Amino acid sequence: MFLSRMDKPPRFKPFMAPRALKKQLTATGGYRGTAQERGYDAAWNRLSVAYRKKHPFCLFCAQRGRDTLTDLVDHMIPVVDRPDLLHEWSNLCALCRPCHGLKAVFERKAREMQCVEMLPKWVKDPASRPMGL
Repeated sequence: MFLSRMDKPPRFKPFMAPRALKKQLTATGGYRGTAQERGYDAAWNRLSVAYRKKHPFCLFCAQRGRDTLTDLVDHMIPVVDRPDLLHEWSNLCALCRPCHGLKAVFERKAREMQCVEMLPKWVKDPASRPMGL
């Protein structure tokens, strides 16, 4: 039997209001802002796609001898610390999600030690990382 458009039940998208209303907070409790508010625009999306095409495997996994496809492109020196390096190709690295969490630990340690500029060396060379990382 064929149902006309009027006979079909209405289609609704899954209810997303609680997630949409929830604001992402930083560790200190401040509002993080949307990706667009933080500077991730169409130019960043194009750069990210181009970088992932050139570097399809996770950098940290490759250093351990594994081939894991990359999930995202990360800044070696975070945009929070150096916003001028947002679109700088040499400041990018391709990571999988678990390794991105590991890199967040590097960032916290670098801020504690007040040596954020050492992050690119830590990312590229595992032997240069401080003990415990």
